Amino acid sequence: MADKGTRRSKGDGLIRKRKDGRWEGRIPIGVDDESGRKRYKYVYGMTMKEVRDKIKAIEENPTEIVTPNGRYVKVEDAPQEKKNVLFGEWLDTWLTQYKVNSLTPSSYESYRVFIKQHIKPALGHIPIDEITADQIQGLLNEKQKVGARKDGREGPLSSSSVMKIKIVINASLKQAVKNRLIPFNPTEAVTPPKMKRQEIRVLTPAEQDRLIDAVKGHRLEALFNLALATGMRKGELLALTWDCVDFENRSISISKSANRVRDQETMKTVIEVGGPKSKTSFRNIVMLPAVVPILEKHQMLQEREKKAAGSAYNKEGLVFCSTIGGYIEPRRINTTLEKVLNQAGIGHINFHALRHTFATRALENGIPAKVVQEMLGHADVALTLNRYTHLLKDTLHSEMQKMNGVFADGAVKTKEKNWRKKASERGR
Repeated sequence: MADKGTRRSKGDGLIRKRKDGRWEGRIPIGVDDESGRKRYKYVYGMTMKEVRDKIKAIEENPTEIVTPNGRYVKVEDAPQEKKNVLFGEWLDTWLTQYKVNSLTPSSYESYRVFIKQHIKPALGHIPIDEITADQIQGLLNEKQKVGARKDGREGPLSSSSVMKIKIVINASLKQAVKNRLIPFNPTEAVTPPKMKRQEIRVLTPAEQDRLIDAVKGHRLEALFNLALATGMRKGELLALTWDCVDFENRSISISKSANRVRDQETMKTVIEVGGPKSKTSFRNIVMLPAVVPILEKHQMLQEREKKAAGSAYNKEGLVFCSTIGGYIEPRRINTTLEKVLNQAGIGHINFHALRHTFATRALENGIPAKVVQEMLGHADVALTLNRYTHLLKDTLHSEMQKMNGVFADGAVKTKEKNWRKKASERGR
């Protein structure tokens, strides 16, 4: 019977004695793409020490590499594309070949920007098989320092942006391991950045009132009111069509989102309509009674524009559109909001702050977090609770006051008296 295998150390293969008296050692070389089974390289010797020395020699001075079919060949006989692949070249291949059909257009553009602005300048010139955990860790640490931004603004990148850089590097090197360009993924040894909770800017009740007053009579009055009253994202508002608005039941069905993305063939940006951000973003939300007449008035004004445009009017059925029915440029919403904020005497906020403001008002008025989660389209109520935990802390004292009567002196004495009376009756 062959001796049981002797484990050298974690990840270093297995050595065992064969029936014929020889010793056999195996070294893991990856996973078969088709079967999913692990692949090994085998070495043999007359003693355990001989096999161990052979394995050590291969690990310390590899003269062979793994080909796509899982066989070891001499470096000089390896396919040319396996040699001297720079990390930047691999990132381009990985993004355009492996991720182009698995990411949404907006996520694809986000990956492209992170690669171009942050990863390639730091690591793109290094051969992929020479990338180390120290180099990746150094990049992440550097991006958390002041002056690391590439967009002209001051300060370090946010912890979420640094985490996205790590995610992109990790995913690209995972694929490189599968393709046997590298034996292991060095990102696994990297310590991710500590996630810091970002301060959420919301409008105070007074600022919200001033904003609502400032947009009165504006062509997009209904859009800003709907954002504040429902928490809809900008892309969801720009893709909203009238067939998704139910005035009778005061509900809106959200199933689309419009965003400006980069066409990967022409490299020009276009407005693209697709599904919303995630599966949970498909949802039905309730319109407040006060918002209904604002939206009905908007529909009447749109009908006048439609008649004025005649046959030139686009038949998309958009709720918020240009004067001839086409999609509104998303950046125009930002510039319009900026003008309205200046008019109202409110400091700078981005459009997403209107969504935060809706959630804040809802929680302040006692709407359960689970309901707010469903209105916002969050995947998990934990996300809602974590994002707006500061509001829950602010209202904790006032909410706990509702239990004060339970522990008031009189109530406690009465409860104690009743308890003693019942105990006495049980003892009879």
